[in-house]
Amino acid sequence: MLTLSEYHERVRSQGQQLQQLQAELDKLHKEVSSVRAANSERVAKLVFQRLNEDFVRKPDYALSSVGASIDLEKTSHDYEDATTAYFWNRFSFWNYARPPTVILEPDVFPGNCWAFEGDHGQVVIRLPGRVQLSDITLQHPPPSVAHTGKANSAPRDFAVYGLQVDDKTEVFLGKFTFDVEKSEIQTFHLQNDPPMAFPKVKIQILSNWGHPHFTCLYRVRAHGTRTSDGAGDSATGGPH
Repeated sequence: MLTLSEYHERVRSQGQQLQQLQAELDKLHKEVSSVRAANSERVAKLVFQRLNEDFVRKPDYALSSVGASIDLEKTSHDYEDATTAYFWNRFSFWNYARPPTVILEPDVFPGNCWAFEGDHGQVVIRLPGRVQLSDITLQHPPPSVAHTGKANSAPRDFAVYGLQVDDKTEVFLGKFTFDVEKSEIQTFHLQNDPPMAFPKVKIQILSNWGHPHFTCLYRVRAHGTRTSDGAGDSATGGPH
């Protein structure tokens, strides 16, 4: 039998052990919370990095900020009829049609596109200089983020031409298909061999994914190697 004093001593000793164990548990909890917080921050940074990262990883010469522009005389007219306002007003944050220059901007969100009538049309992009074109990238939001749940206004079949300095001679660079079931950003390798440099590039849309009234272009990128600053030099293959 334990004496009363021995019993109290054992209770006091066990109490100290419990306090020490609780302190260790508190310390472990803080360490786990710290690790979780660090991992959460790392994961969050990784997510935002992936969201903002440009997976194309190629210089874009069809970007207005580097000097690209639209040749309006060679570009299809904007889509306009009685239903245009209705179409654009379906996007609460956008209530008017966008000009073709919007395809030269990096801001891609539903409704921020250039629409032309029907499923056939073209846009001619004046590059910031002569560029040996190697690839073209098209971007269109996927059906999952569209307000209609569809992407039938997206371009389907299209052809690419390089325009020489006489502004008349066109060099065929390939025919391709933009597949709305695949990535929203798709890059197509051009048939430019031996490589020639062009001051302009034409994107000719041959069909869309079923919209009966118009086709929408969100963003077009032109990749390659810039060979000069002036658009008036001879369009030959190779730098000078």
